[in-house]
Amino acid sequence: MALSDATTSHQVPAPSSLLALFLSLIAPSRCAGCGQPRRGAGGGGFCRTCWEGLPRFAAGSTCPRCALPTGGTLCRGCAASEPPVSRTVAFGPYEDGLKRLVHAIKFQGFDIAAAPAGARLADIVRRSGIDAHDAVVAVPSTRRRNRERGYDPGALLAQELGRRLSLRILPALTRVRETRPQSALGASERRSNVAGAFRGRPMAAGRSLLLVDDVMTTGATAFTAAGALRDAGARRVDLAILARTPEPAA
Repeated sequence: MALSDATTSHQVPAPSSLLALFLSLIAPSRCAGCGQPRRGAGGGGFCRTCWEGLPRFAAGSTCPRCALPTGGTLCRGCAASEPPVSRTVAFGPYEDGLKRLVHAIKFQGFDIAAAPAGARLADIVRRSGIDAHDAVVAVPSTRRRNRERGYDPGALLAQELGRRLSLRILPALTRVRETRPQSALGASERRSNVAGAFRGRPMAAGRSLLLVDDVMTTGATAFTAAGALRDAGARRVDLAILARTPEPAA
C-alpha cells in the first residue's frame, strides 16, 4: 500500500472530535424528557423518541370551543356559556411526555424546546383549517415570572407559529397587573385571579387573531385574554394551545 493511501486510511481524529468523544463518555447529553443519553437528538434538548411519543389529540376528538376531550361535541361549559373564542385547538393532553415538555419550557429553562414544540403546534393549527388569520398574539406571562425565567414561553411559541404560518406577531395584548400563579389555585380562584389582568390594544380592532398559550386548564387565563382582545375590537379570536388539562371540579 502506498504511503498516501495508508495516511488516508488512518487519519488522526481532530482535537475537537477527541474532546467531543471524551465529553460524551464522562458526561453524556441526556434528554430533558426521559433522562436517558440522547442517542438520537430530536432538538430542543429532547431525544427523537420523546418527541415522537408525545401524546396528542386525534382530529375531531375535542370540544371545538375549548379543546376539552369530548369526542368532538360541544362541552357542557361551552354550551352553557359561549367563550370569547371561536375555536380552540390543542396539540395534546397535559400528561406524560407533553407534561414533561411543558415543565421543561416553563420551569427548567429549556427555552430551546419552544421552537420545535411550536412547529408541532403550527402543524395542528394548519390541519385544523383555522390558519387564516391576520396575526398571532401571545398570552403574556407576568413580568416577575419572565424575569425569573429570562423569557416568556407563550411568546416563544407564538414566534414559531408566526414563522411557520407566515403570520406577523402582533403585540395587541398587555398584562396590566401581576397575578398569582394559576397552578396553585382552584377553578373559581383562577377566574377571579386573572379578572381584569389583560388589556387589548387598539391595533386588535377589525382583525382575525390567533391567540397562543402553552397550557390551559380551566380556560380562565386564555379566555380572559381573548375577551380583552374582543373588547378592543378584534373581529375573531381563535386559540392554539400546546397542552390541555381536564378542568377540575372546583
